[in-house]
Amino acid sequence: MQTTMKRICKLITMLALLTAGATKVGAQNPFDDQPIENVPTVSQPTTKTTVKVKEQTGDKGLVFKYGKLHYKIRSKNTVEVTGEVRSVLSGRVEIPNIVKHKDVTYKVVGIGKSAFYGLAKMTEVVIPKSIQYIESMAFALTGLKEVIIPGDNVAVKKRAFMNCKDLTVATLNGKKPKCSSSAFELCLRMKELRIRGVDPKNNGKKLPQTNAVIKVIK
Repeated sequence: MQTTMKRICKLITMLALLTAGATKVGAQNPFDDQPIENVPTVSQPTTKTTVKVKEQTGDKGLVFKYGKLHYKIRSKNTVEVTGEVRSVLSGRVEIPNIVKHKDVTYKVVGIGKSAFYGLAKMTEVVIPKSIQYIESMAFALTGLKEVIIPGDNVAVKKRAFMNCKDLTVATLNGKKPKCSSSAFELCLRMKELRIRGVDPKNNGKKLPQTNAVIKVIK
């Protein structure tokens, strides 16, 4: 009798275990391995952050070509003439007062060092009033016969027109020009330097290292 009761108790225990297991399997949460609060969700669109990039209107020192000449950027809106296409420059050369590069307009304010050096076939140059300085050797050994520099407060540096063998007359026609005494060094055919706005006492004086005399104009 006791043996039968033990068997019945054992059978009841086994049935209880099987029932509990079935309940667990049937009730299994699909997110048991990952809490619901940690389940990935679709991210909401975020507001774009706009980064302002400084506009490159001109890189100082950059050289570019415009027409027949080359220009170097000095500042945001100014350039100087730095060189030329030597194979096509002869006769009359005209320097513009403004040039454009990548949709930016630049004012031409200077003629750089040795920009036209040695161009024996260049016989005439048109210099705009925007020019504020002409660097040393800029027109040395060129074929210029006459030159007019119209800008106010223009500075003509030493040896800017050195050894221009055919140059006879130079005119600085703007207000208060500054001209180095050696700007026309070895221009031996030069007869006259016409200059405005200097002391009248300089009138008639000989220009050093040339055969020219200074004529002060009103």
